[in-house]
Amino acid sequence: MRNHSGNYDYIIGRDAPPVVAELKSLFEQLPDAELLAQLKGRVRRGPKGYEPDILWRCYVAYYYLGLDSVSALIRLLEDNPFIAQACGISSPESIPSQPTFSRFGTKLAKHTGEFILAVKNVHRNLTRKLYATLPDFGKTVAIDSTDVKGWSNAIKKGKKRSGKVRRQKPRVGKVSDPDAGWCVKKNTEGTKKYVFGYKIHILADAKYELPMVVDISPGNMHDIRKASALLREARTVTGKFVPDYVLADAGYSSLPLWRLIKNQYRAEPIIDPNPTHKVIVARNKKTSEWKKIYSQRTSIERLNGRLKGFRKLNSVRVRGRFKVRIHAMMSVIVCQALALATESRASVRGVA
Repeated sequence: MRNHSGNYDYIIGRDAPPVVAELKSLFEQLPDAELLAQLKGRVRRGPKGYEPDILWRCYVAYYYLGLDSVSALIRLLEDNPFIAQACGISSPESIPSQPTFSRFGTKLAKHTGEFILAVKNVHRNLTRKLYATLPDFGKTVAIDSTDVKGWSNAIKKGKKRSGKVRRQKPRVGKVSDPDAGWCVKKNTEGTKKYVFGYKIHILADAKYELPMVVDISPGNMHDIRKASALLREARTVTGKFVPDYVLADAGYSSLPLWRLIKNQYRAEPIIDPNPTHKVIVARNKKTSEWKKIYSQRTSIERLNGRLKGFRKLNSVRVRGRFKVRIHAMMSVIVCQALALATESRASVRGVA
């Protein structure tokens, strides 16, 4: 599909598929100027590499299209010049390689660098734009966590030591992702499910079913240990975080959390009480009004399902908590940007 000049000039004037227009609208909604400026950095001598904005757009398209792997992304860019040109690629020879994308992802996730904070600021700015765009955004919020399988075999251990001299010391008794942990949850049938990986903790708006704050933890961390951090982060992002109701399931049944929501955030905690927590049970009378408000908590479960099914949240292909944090933020960033690219509530739910 290329011409003799080797570029994509021949597709100008042709009708692009609808996905290209959606992708361009997504790029326009991203407040990524700070991130791109930091990625470009100072002018240096030496061979010029790939432009950071091209790699960033390809990375965003990777999550928007929900592709299985970076190899699938490269094949798509080779087979679909419309999408390649939308990402800023001018010719087939300009498509980045798999190692290039791998290095770019590692660069974003490097915990000692400024890029991971810049990506987080993209997410924060999108949350602020949602506050400014959607009426009553953040008035009824829900907290929940969902497990994702890590890119690691929890049973396979490291290599045994040998007498040979090696450049890298072999791991002994460690899995390939030591930051992950075992998550044990009951499914809808009541049987226990074991997943070795991470938990994605999300604070979301229950009306629009859109994420506001995201964080990760090893799979063996209890949900309630991240609840106060999610609420604090929401207030850090914007001073407009003044919810009327905070919804959560029985996993968040705790008197300290109940008091925190009531006293510090001046909101009504609608938390399904654990039957063994007598004080919480006494304070949460399950009236018809309480049940009506609590029924909105299922919105965050639908959001988790869409993030897993369409935005790659459940498709972890990296190891280490910093890379997994970037993975979760990218899934949420695409979800938020797509919501802002639409104009109606029905469209927001459809693309999230």
